[in-house]
Amino acid sequence: MAARRLYIVSVIITLLLTVVMVTLFYQGNRLLTEQPPMLHAIEKVKFNTTLAHLWVEEIVSGDSSESVENVWQALTRADWYCLALLYGGENEDGTFYPLKNEQMKQSAKDIRELLQILKKQATTRYEQQRRSKPGSTADKEFDQSFHVLMQKADMLETNLRNRFVAESEQYRYAKISLISGIVLLALFVSHFLFRREKSRTHLVTSLNLAKYSIEEKNRELQKRAHYDVLTGLPNRILFMDRLEQVVIHAMRTDQSVAVLFIDLDHFKSVNDNYGHHKGDLLLQTVANRICQCIRESDTAARISGDEFMVVLSDLHNTRLAMKAANKVAEALIDSLKESYQLGDVIVDISASIGVSVYPDDSTNCDELIRYADSAMYHAKTLGKNNFQFYSRELHQQSMKQMEMERDLKDAVRYDQFILHFQPQWDLESGKVKGVEALVRWKHPNYGVIFPDEFIPTAESCGLIQRLDTLVIKKALKQQKEWQAKGKNFGVLGINISPVCFRRCNFFSDIRQIISQSEVDPALIELEITESLLVENDTCAQKLFSDLKGLGVRIALDDFGTGYSSVAYLKDFRFDTLKIDSSFVADYAGNEISTIVLKNILALGRELGLNVVAEGVETKEQEKQLQSMGCRTGQGYLLSGPLDADSLEHFMQRRDGNIVTFDRA
Repeated sequence: MAARRLYIVSVIITLLLTVVMVTLFYQGNRLLTEQPPMLHAIEKVKFNTTLAHLWVEEIVSGDSSESVENVWQALTRADWYCLALLYGGENEDGTFYPLKNEQMKQSAKDIRELLQILKKQATTRYEQQRRSKPGSTADKEFDQSFHVLMQKADMLETNLRNRFVAESEQYRYAKISLISGIVLLALFVSHFLFRREKSRTHLVTSLNLAKYSIEEKNRELQKRAHYDVLTGLPNRILFMDRLEQVVIHAMRTDQSVAVLFIDLDHFKSVNDNYGHHKGDLLLQTVANRICQCIRESDTAARISGDEFMVVLSDLHNTRLAMKAANKVAEALIDSLKESYQLGDVIVDISASIGVSVYPDDSTNCDELIRYADSAMYHAKTLGKNNFQFYSRELHQQSMKQMEMERDLKDAVRYDQFILHFQPQWDLESGKVKGVEALVRWKHPNYGVIFPDEFIPTAESCGLIQRLDTLVIKKALKQQKEWQAKGKNFGVLGINISPVCFRRCNFFSDIRQIISQSEVDPALIELEITESLLVENDTCAQKLFSDLKGLGVRIALDDFGTGYSSVAYLKDFRFDTLKIDSSFVADYAGNEISTIVLKNILALGRELGLNVVAEGVETKEQEKQLQSMGCRTGQGYLLSGPLDADSLEHFMQRRDGNIVTFDRA
């Protein structure tokens, strides 16, 4: 009987233990199959949202290597993992089970709503960037939505992890109870206990590996969110945070702070001529040089493509802040203008730097950055490769200059430019030999603006190549229209900025325009100034040679006012030498100007060049130039610049007398 009761008790205990074992097996299986995918899903939401945020920042900063499609794809993937948390799902990462806790489900729904808001804000920022409109408000809203989303995601991840740990503890306590019972029936369940222990070890190992992987990815995301991937410097987000902390500390300790805004000069030409890989190497070298010029306690950051910022802290007063900023700016100017060895090429660039000081200029971080940017812009207008401190007057000038830049972009986009033409004539016969095309900007609000007011701005803001290309197209189109009417006004002169001659791809643009216009290249004369020649630029030399090979005539404009040298005339085969109008206007009362004028004319004759005297306004000047051996004149004595219709009427009155150049 006792044996029977023992047997029954043993059976009952065995059944109970079996039930417990089955329950524990179910709990362990659920821990392995449900909880890790949930953690993986929320991790994927954070990862893809952060990627989308970073890509939007890079696209808005002008990085053309990133596509906006990557942003939408990343946000879509993040949304999919939110749906997987809410309703379950399956993809290449595995099977995802829906959340059962109502509070957690509500958190997942909130995150999904924030994702939709983030996508709309990203679209707004992208559209503003495409229209070249400022987006400081959209930037703040976008960043704020991103941080709120990440906070909710972190909270949901923490709740999942806590729940995971709690269920793991419950599982461990139940298993300990099972082991205590199994001791009574060791002969029956020893094999099972061994298998369960092995399973537990595997589970713990998997959890530790998962924990380590999650921590590694979180560290990686943290770094990508706050540091520039290319240079390793803090990005705009981290820089703003550090600047705010530095300003708060300065406010409490009654100290000063200096902010330096650094923009690289001619960086775009490096990218255009040598490719983005060389540009990336250049940026990395620039970052290293900047760090070598500042203290370890200072902060340097890359905030966009070729723009860097430095904040100098722990400066006791404004005088010391300005002194320190002056010293650092000078060191940066000297360091950054030294040559860069980028693999197999050597390039030279410089930097323009603007400085603002807390608290004198502002106590607001955004304004300090904006004022330093304004001072940097003023440094560029002064010839680049220098630094300027912010001032109210400087800021107003910069605002006016930036307004002109915006208007110029619209002018190029909507073709607000018109051409006037000034004839050149043979001083002996009086016959017209050619015309020079002169561009005018027909501003919708300010009327006609002359080139000396907007060309420097177009050169400094990178619009000059598009503008010169537009002028060449319009001039050749007009030349073609004259030819179709049977009118021959001789050689057409077109002014070209030296900046365009430094661009290696400019020749292909000119060749295509000339080919499409069907104008004889021998009737086209491109005019350049002396400043280009002294730079000994390889691209300029090649472009000059290629244009000559195409049959285009080239004139050296304003000769005698800059860096005139006979060596340049020997190395560059010009067709025409244009004497600046200042010599023509001044020669009668200035003996030195008369000597220079005669020597230029003699030099032109010896080299076989056509010499054109600009600014001929009186009969006396015409006669004196003719007596000195000058063949061609240009100026108001014959005619000022005329629009195309007026020039046709003018030429009709002169019976269309044309003298052509002799071809060598």
